[in-house]
Amino acid sequence: MDKIQDAIRSLRRTLSQSEIARRTGIAQSKISRWEAGDVPAGASDALKLIELAKEVEAAAPSQEAA
Repeated sequence: MDKIQDAIRSLRRTLSQSEIARRTGIAQSKISRWEAGDVPAGASDALKLIELAKEVEAAAPSQEAA
């Protein structure tokens, strides 16, 4: 699995494709195709997804505290 699909899978735990699209400025249809593994991501869009994944992960409550 590549980094883009990993980032999308991580984001999809808490966000819809539409929300990911809104927050990154990437078309929802493109995110859908990436999630399915149909099309490789461009570098700038990949960076947007990775950055959003980092933001969402940082904002999530820690599992270690449980």
